[in-house]
Amino acid sequence: MPDSSPIHVHQFSYNEGVNAETRRRGSLWYRFITFLVREVIYRATGGLRVQGLEHIPHDGPAIIVANHMSYLDPPALGTPPRRWVRAMAKEELFKGPLGWLLHSIGTHPVRRGSSDTDSIKWFIEQMKQNSLVLMFPEGTRGDGETMGEFQSGVFMLSRRANAPIIPAGIRGTEIMWPRGSKKFRRHRITIVYTAPIAPEDIPRDKVQACRMLAERIADATELAGKRIGLPPSMQEAPLALAGENDAAHDDALSGQEHH
Repeated sequence: MPDSSPIHVHQFSYNEGVNAETRRRGSLWYRFITFLVREVIYRATGGLRVQGLEHIPHDGPAIIVANHMSYLDPPALGTPPRRWVRAMAKEELFKGPLGWLLHSIGTHPVRRGSSDTDSIKWFIEQMKQNSLVLMFPEGTRGDGETMGEFQSGVFMLSRRANAPIIPAGIRGTEIMWPRGSKKFRRHRITIVYTAPIAPEDIPRDKVQACRMLAERIADATELAGKRIGLPPSMQEAPLALAGENDAAHDDALSGQEHH
């Protein structure tokens, strides 16, 4: 039977010695980086507009989930909240100067095709430290026209950590830096954060839970598209739900969480 015991959330204080000092310095660096991204990069390339920041809690563990269409999505989604937003990224991105930057802001490397064990341990540790974590339930970048198949492990992690899920939608990044392109285009980016989903409100049926989250993200994505003036044909993101093969994946997640 999968272990469904709750994750103990540590009430972190900045008066806890070396680890706290390390986190404080990291937090200051993160704020500096997000300031540069928010005030310099996005202002210079078209602007970053945000709606719904009031839905992000000031403290405590929480999970932001969003559609994923561009490499710009993580920095764009991570800069508006006045909290350190943790995220995962594929291992290949950690090569060269970008790797140093990703490590410095606490991004966790993920090796494609490897076990989820390390990522799950990292996620649980973040929840214990009351972190705000960004996740993409589609698992990889989409084509900018459809939403990919949802992975349902986020629901199990939300319940274990008693962490709310904050659905979000982002548009403009797929135009500013399209998939497969090496060139930037000047374009405004809009993000819409929506009301949190409490763990107890997540349907126990996996397909129903995926449908609920996919619809919430699709609604936020459509609203973001309207905010930047995309034509109606480009505003909606068709839904795709997790298939039955996810069951084995979810069981593996549950069995590895506490090791």
